[in-house]
Amino acid sequence: MAKKILIISPVPVFPWHAGNRMRIKSICSVLMDHEYKLDFYYIGFEKELSEEHNQFFNGHVLDHKINDSAYDFSKDPLLRYKEVQNGLKIKADYLQRKFMDGDDSANYNKSLNDFNNIKKYKLLKQQISGTSYDAVLINYSVYSHLFNLFGDEVVKIIDTHDRLSNRYKLYLDEGLEPVEWKSISPSDEKKSLRKADVVLAITQNEAEYFKSLIKKEKTDVLTVTHLSPYNEVPVSDRENRQKILTVGGKSVINLNGLNWFLEHVWLKIAEHFKQAELFVAGSICEEASKFITHKSVTLLGRFDKPEEVYHNADLCVNPIQFGTGLKIKTIEALSSGKKIITTTEGAAGLERFIGKGLICSDSPATWVEAITGHFSGAYDEFQNDLKKEVEDYNTVAMRNILKAVRLNKAIS
Repeated sequence: MAKKILIISPVPVFPWHAGNRMRIKSICSVLMDHEYKLDFYYIGFEKELSEEHNQFFNGHVLDHKINDSAYDFSKDPLLRYKEVQNGLKIKADYLQRKFMDGDDSANYNKSLNDFNNIKKYKLLKQQISGTSYDAVLINYSVYSHLFNLFGDEVVKIIDTHDRLSNRYKLYLDEGLEPVEWKSISPSDEKKSLRKADVVLAITQNEAEYFKSLIKKEKTDVLTVTHLSPYNEVPVSDRENRQKILTVGGKSVINLNGLNWFLEHVWLKIAEHFKQAELFVAGSICEEASKFITHKSVTLLGRFDKPEEVYHNADLCVNPIQFGTGLKIKTIEALSSGKKIITTTEGAAGLERFIGKGLICSDSPATWVEAITGHFSGAYDEFQNDLKKEVEDYNTVAMRNILKAVRLNKAIS
């Protein structure tokens, strides 16, 4: 009988434009390819999930919809009591952060109780009643309270996606308003991670941080980088080398990076190379009013498959200036057979690719030099080394995914 796993996520898997959705999809694909049966529970609040979810998962897509009008608190006063109690805990957590860590932590960090939706918890409890799971994999550590629904015999896994401890400081250091939900206190991150049997980190550096934070022998911390199989996308116009591609979502971090690139690098390039063209792809295009525009910039918008945009250029850039975790758009470009220029932050966790298609620098002058050299020089023969490096990189990630769920057979 196939072993059964429940996947819990605050984001849908489809459409899978965003990096976190791509990661969830790829991990689930590995598990299903190795004969696990997967159920899926969406802990978020979009009204509908696309039909693609039912087509993708080989188990059940559980009901996620809350009908508030169906709740009669006179018949279920305990539910209302729990909601009020949780609200009081949130206020108490705020005051504790303010007293212990100061105003910034109080205002920008969230309490774990902020993520504890009582109705969602109850809905999941009802649906899994009588169902046995071998493992449950929760995406993002802030939802670890859901582990309380499962016994000790169930392997409890957290895919962290990112380190969340005091993440707000990254934004303040750049003079930006912090993104609201993506930051919790180190003590809360420790508390949530210690509920798991296995913690998946997206980079080795984050794995080391989690190990030092939780200090719990019972919990395994494994590095599972973003799975991105090698699939070289040939450039459609090989004669015109003066084309560059950048891909990103519409986050503050990506907007900040794109504006850095446009101001400090691209305007200098466009001044000297009149045929130069920068293609911008992804949902970041929907925020065009927030970044510098230029006649040499073409917006491609969202896309469904990498080849839809990566055929436009054989050189990519990821100008991200700050953040946590592994930058999925960097490995996606490399996996498409593209050379990419990025920052130290953009190369985090991917240092093995430097010199094998990856150019890493934080200096605008170095970026200008690298792009100028690319526009003027011959094609580099790096694809063979890059392909092998990407394949090795993916194999290690797959082994750790299977190790996390206690699979006893090796992969070839």
